Amino acid sequence: MPIPTSTAGYWQGADIRLRPMHVDDVKLWLAEERVDSETVRFLNYGIDLPKSEQMAQEFAARYAEFNHRDERIMFSIETLGGELVGGINIHSMDRKNGVFETGTRIYSAYRGRGYGFQAKVIVLRYAFHELRFQKYNIRCIESNQPMVRHAERLGCQAEGRIRRHIYTNGRYYDELIFGLTREEFDVLEERLRAHH
Repeated sequence: MPIPTSTAGYWQGADIRLRPMHVDDVKLWLAEERVDSETVRFLNYGIDLPKSEQMAQEFAARYAEFNHRDERIMFSIETLGGELVGGINIHSMDRKNGVFETGTRIYSAYRGRGYGFQAKVIVLRYAFHELRFQKYNIRCIESNQPMVRHAERLGCQAEGRIRRHIYTNGRYYDELIFGLTREEFDVLEERLRAHH
């Protein structure tokens, strides 16, 4: 998948761009939450009570326009034509140890087009090259095979398995742990440039 070039702009990939999350973006997120239960299970490690519009608006008001960026840096992902297709964020930022995590959601109608991967590469570049983080950590439930494939595609290393750590859907699941160092990310970027 092509990565942004110097002519495309820092926050733009081949097919998408990142921008600040706006308060109104949560309308689509809330609508998606109501119909895509399996993605909710993957992201939240289970099914929670339905979110209300008020809850969604409070979340958006807290984090929109890069408010409270010390807690969570929220981006919306849109096509180059301006169509909102999902969101990505940087969270669990431990500046002392230089580690962080991300959350990504591509809305169901737009999956399978490489949008999430392009957005992740941009966010990882920012976290490693601008915020000075040294390692990216991923945790996911064992049944989240799309996330496992995504981690492998990024070049993440499998670092561990916490057995029977998550209860959902009437049973216990293992939690999988992956990691990507700054140096491993640089190798990924070189590989992507070579295929550009």
